[in-house]
This record gives sequence, structure tokens and C-alpha cells, in this order.
Amino acid sequence: MSNDLKKVAITILSVGALIAVATISINLYLKNKVESFITDRLPENMIRSYDDITVESFGGSLTITNASLIITNKEDSLKHTYINVDKLEISHISYWDYIFKEEIHIETISVINPIMAYYKDRVVPKQDSTQKGVIDIYKPIFVNKLVVNNSKFAIYEKGKDSTKLYTKGLSLNINGIKVDKNTIKQKIPFDYKTYQAKGDSLFVKVSPYENATVSHFSIKNNDAEFKNIQLKTKYSKQQLSQIIKTERDHYNLTLPSLTIESIGFGFDKKEFYAKSKFISLTSPTVKIYRDKLVADDPKIKPLYSQMLRELPFALTVDSLNISNAKITYEERVNRDNMGGSIKFENLNAQIANASNTYSSPQKTRLQISADFMGNTPLAVDWSFDVNDKTDAFIFKADMGALQAEKMNSFTQPNLNVKLEGHTNKTYFTIDGNSESATTDMKISYSNFKVNILKKNGKEKNSFFSAIANIFVSQNSKSDEDSFKEGTATATRDKTKSIFNFLWISVKAALEKIIV
Repeated sequence: MSNDLKKVAITILSVGALIAVATISINLYLKNKVESFITDRLPENMIRSYDDITVESFGGSLTITNASLIITNKEDSLKHTYINVDKLEISHISYWDYIFKEEIHIETISVINPIMAYYKDRVVPKQDSTQKGVIDIYKPIFVNKLVVNNSKFAIYEKGKDSTKLYTKGLSLNINGIKVDKNTIKQKIPFDYKTYQAKGDSLFVKVSPYENATVSHFSIKNNDAEFKNIQLKTKYSKQQLSQIIKTERDHYNLTLPSLTIESIGFGFDKKEFYAKSKFISLTSPTVKIYRDKLVADDPKIKPLYSQMLRELPFALTVDSLNISNAKITYEERVNRDNMGGSIKFENLNAQIANASNTYSSPQKTRLQISADFMGNTPLAVDWSFDVNDKTDAFIFKADMGALQAEKMNSFTQPNLNVKLEGHTNKTYFTIDGNSESATTDMKISYSNFKVNILKKNGKEKNSFFSAIANIFVSQNSKSDEDSFKEGTATATRDKTKSIFNFLWISVKAALEKIIV
């Protein structure tokens, strides 16, 4: 080999060796900086550990394997948050921006197989109202993409039935993240541009009595879809009646599909807000049972307008649609039977402005159509102004032909009353508020009879039935197209629901017309 070639080879090998040494040195330096950050810059109430840190200086990448973080209260060192991650990868860190712009720019952060658990009742409430950041941020951090793959997340609370929320198979992509000394003090400690999420399952403990589950969900481009939702009372009807001290509904709801379009949420200053342009519920089936033998709940029941108005956050839903719903309501009044039921099928509803953010005179409006007790068409137009503190509302309804016998599934076990005859057409308007209501009704009916039953609920009590029918007008008029009209008032029992208020209003008008 010539001397020139030897010099070239030696030079190449020397430069290569220098580069290798420099690379190793830089990698070690950066690794030490990361370890120093984890050790010195994270707060003392964050207990951290990991198996290994790998740094690739030329690619600008960092990998931490088998990392864990435990967050404790500063006051009593009680552990409330646990995070374990198989692998944390940070790729394409921009040294240029770090050196010359005093900013940290990262292309991608990938979190592989994280498991997170949060014990909400262990957290000590902050006494200082001044919002402080979780950690101190000295340089702004910009992340083009955060990817979380196959995570499990759970929230626990006190008691035997401690799981408040659980989801698995959760994957999340967040784009355009910014973290600085200002965002770190926010409720959501970073700003972002877009996000996507999906999960295999979701469990939520709605209350001490009801649980909700979802088989699959996804959120993309601010649109969400939830599949196979179930909301059920976790006790049987009989068990619930034995456990509760006052009346409570027993629920069994199934919802094949729920979609939410144009989702928006966050914090405006310190107030949480949630909004959507359109929500759709497809083919829900709802079964509600109430045992009236349990003691009444003396608490005041707010009307829907008050419930919306007093929500602890700002809610804006421009439009909500329910299609092809089935609702069954069962009520038990007598110990000798399990009660009676009323049914609504093929129920469709359009609800506009289910919100507490708009101004008067804009109103919330519900337009509902359904088949009542089989094949009786029912149409409802219900409206109210959330901002009206008198909770005034207008409830209009018209009902088609109804065979009175179909109501016996409810009236016979609960009221010991059997009905005969039929109504041809019924119209009524309830003009009410939080105190009372006036109902205008007109109804066409024929061959109407009331049969009072004996205590066994089966045999007719001829004597009392005869007396009752003396006072009952059996026909509206000789012509089926003619109507009897009447107006009645009803006073609201504020310890009862809105549906009780509607019922006693209709009942008062019926009594005025028929009796």
C-alpha cells in the first residue's frame, strides 16, 4: 500500500474513531442530563423508577424502558396515582431549536402499554386557590404528535365496590401539543390542536346503584361514536326495594349506538364547558320500574329547565335526536302483585337547544312522536326557557284512538280499576310553571265505563261500579266527531317528578270533562 493510501486510511479511521467517541460521549452526556432531570427536576412527591435509558444523539431520540411513576400527597405522602409504562420513546428532538430558540421541539412521543390507576379519595384537597403547575417548566415544549398505545386506565374510590371508571385497549393520538409555564397551570396542563381516541371497553359507576358499560368507542375529527351502551341497576328489583330507604327507579337501558358530532370541551378560565352540534341515539330500549311501596323521597325534584340552568358546567347541545326508542314504565302500588305497566314504542324525538348557554327568548324544544300502548299515535310539543326562573313551560299533545282496555295493564293492578270503551281523539295543552299548571283539553270518546274491582283485583264490585258510572259521562256527544272540552288547574307536588306533574294536570282535566 502506498504512503498516500495509508495516510487516507489512517485519517478515515481517526475521524471515525473521533466520531464514535464523540457520539458515545454525547449520548452519555445526554443520558446523564435526562437522569439528572428525572432525579432533580421532578417534584419530591413523584416517586420514579426505570430499567434503562437509551439515547441516540444523531437521531435525536430517547427511549426509557419499564418506567413507573407514583404520585403522593405532599401533606401526608399518601400514594394516589400509579403509572407504569413498558416503553417511552421520544424521537426527533430538534437540537437547533433547543440551542438557538430556547425551545424544545419533539416530533413524536410514543407511550407503549401504559397502566394508570388513580385513587380519588386519597387526594388531599388543595387549600391554596392559586393554581400551580405540576412541575416547573423552564423552556416551552412543542410536540407534533403524542401516541398512547394499548393503555389501561382506572379510577378507584372508597368502599368494596371501589371501581369508579375502567377502560382497556385505549389508544390516543394528540397533535400539536404545547406546554409552557402558563399552560402547566391550567386544568388541562397543555394546549393541543387535534386528537383521536378509541377503546375496546368502558365501565363507569354512575351511582352506588347503577353501572354503565360501553363495548367500543372512538373519537375522530371531533366526532364520537359509542357502541352497545348499557345502563343498568346492579341489583334486582326485589333487592333494590330492600336496600333503599326511599323510592328509586330501577333501570335497564340498552343503546346500540350513540354518536356525538363536533365535540368541544375544556375550561374557560376555571369553568368547564362541553358542547356538541348534534347528538344521535339510535334504537334505545328503556325499562323503568318503581316500587311505590317504598317510602316517598321528600326531596324537591327540579323541573328540567331548572336542572339545565343549575348544571355545574356550561352545556351547549344544538340538536339531539332519538330514533326508534322503546320505553316501558312499570309501577307497583299493591303488595298483592308486581304492578302494572305503560309502554311507548316507535318513539322519535327531536330536541333543540338542550343547553344552558343561550339567551332569552330562545327556548329548549322537544318534539316527540310515539305509539302509545300498542298502536295509539301520540305527538308532543314541549318547550321552556332555561333562563326563566319561574320554570314556565308549554306542553302540547294530541292522541289518536285508544281502546280503554289497553290501560288496564296499568290501572287494574295499581288502582283496582278496569276501564271500558274508547277515545277517538284527545287534545290538551298544559301551561305550567314550578308551582301550578292550567290544562285545556278536548276529547272525543264513547261507551266509557269504569269498573271498580274487589280487593283481589279480579272480580268486579258491582255496587261501587254502578255508583261510579252514575257520575261518568259515557259519551262525549252523540257524534263521534264531536268533542267535550274543559279546563282545570293542578298544583304541583314538588317532591314528585315532572311526569307526576303532567299526569295530575291531565287527570284534573279528564275529571272535569268526564265526571
